[in-house]
Amino acid sequence: MSPDDEPSVDQRVLRGRRNREAVLDAAIELMEEGLHTPTADEVADRAGVARRSVYHHFEDLDGLSAAVADRHFARFADLIHPISSDGPFEERLSTFVGQRTAITELGLPVHRATRAASLDSPAVAERVAMGHRFLREEALQVFSTELRRAPAWRCEAVDQVSSIDGWVRLRVNQRLSPLRARRVFEHTLRAILTGSN
Repeated sequence: MSPDDEPSVDQRVLRGRRNREAVLDAAIELMEEGLHTPTADEVADRAGVARRSVYHHFEDLDGLSAAVADRHFARFADLIHPISSDGPFEERLSTFVGQRTAITELGLPVHRATRAASLDSPAVAERVAMGHRFLREEALQVFSTELRRAPAWRCEAVDQVSSIDGWVRLRVNQRLSPLRARRVFEHTLRAILTGSN
């Protein structure tokens, strides 16, 4: 390859990266709008690329779903900050509730889509399970002082209440506003962990 060819190669690489990102963004947008399993044609149309471009960047729709799950989980990274298990309970509770509600609210629009995809896609199911494990371990670590001598059911209750499924129930099934759902979440965790209301 001559030096004169390098800029055109770079442009093709950049265009390919932009198209791949556009496909991922389009799939996420469609899911956030309620289309849980968008087709390749719908994704391509939203991304402004040819249908073949979807399959150029992803082997199949399962591969696209796995990449969407990876991108979606990566969005959480900026919101996750380690919370010490030391310090006053109310301070830890407030910090944990703030962080967890931000994460679960962000995940709400794509939750049903990833759940649906995980039924048919081992790759997506693995990513969903990994997310659940991370959120469970974080909750149990933050409140390890309160759970140290607690009966096992308290650990399971903390996990359930602080899961994205618990947030879905408050926000979707019970139709609570984010503020009311956060208050219920915080009061319920406090009751489980301290026996008070």
